[in-house]
Amino acid sequence: MNKKVKSKLINFSFLLPVLFFFGFSVIIPFFSGLHIALTDWNGVSKELNYVGFKNFINIFSNKDILQPVQNTICYTLIATIAGNIISLLLALAINRKFIGRTFARTAFFLPTAISVVLAVFIWGYIFRDVFRNLFGLNSLLGQKSTVILGIAIIHMWIDVGINMLVYLSSLTTVPKELYESADLDGATRIQQFFRVTLPMIVPAFTTCITLSLTYGLREFATPYAATQGGPAGASETIGIYIYNHLMSYNKAGYGQAISVVFTIALVLIGGGLSRALRRLEVEA
Repeated sequence: MNKKVKSKLINFSFLLPVLFFFGFSVIIPFFSGLHIALTDWNGVSKELNYVGFKNFINIFSNKDILQPVQNTICYTLIATIAGNIISLLLALAINRKFIGRTFARTAFFLPTAISVVLAVFIWGYIFRDVFRNLFGLNSLLGQKSTVILGIAIIHMWIDVGINMLVYLSSLTTVPKELYESADLDGATRIQQFFRVTLPMIVPAFTTCITLSLTYGLREFATPYAATQGGPAGASETIGIYIYNHLMSYNKAGYGQAISVVFTIALVLIGGGLSRALRRLEVEA
């Protein structure tokens, strides 16, 4: 065995734990779910009958799924766009030197360490009592027209700290010489931001937007803990829709079919978005 082959085998051996974990946590569950998706299993009994692609056909003919899809898209867009804007603004503010900078960075990141249930409890109180006493408004989580916005706010409050740190770490790598050159050319702060800062932190945008979008699309814990899909299905996301069919409606086969289609769509969307954003990195 020559040194080149031996080196490749050693390198491959380091990948084995990752491949092993990926196989047992992703590949095997996916094909197991695909197997169930081809049956009429109710999730309880030992008997199951193969129905072919009937469950997959029902997905595209069932109008009940349209509302969860719409809710998921709205929820994800709000959380992704607004969340990344807020994260970037916080990163820009904390990137400056001021007294209490470390405390501010810790304070904004702290919600990330809080459980979803506790976060929902805190914001449920804010929406229900604080908003009513200060502004005379009913809870955002109790109205069809505002429930998606309310859940998105909770989601952003939990996740904004992570994106903030990603943007902050990217901002610290921007060479100061570029800002000094921009100052000599008479560029304003706003011009420096758009012509110097933004092009240099495009990789951070790629990471944060891709993760925010994919996490938002598959989010289950926050909307379920906040409203369980209510009121009247106004906040039912794809994750809750799948959960209900798997656990409550005794339609495990149909629920798994939705899960398979959703997983494939999620991979395609995440991969396509990441590829498109990386092209922007090259252009920038």
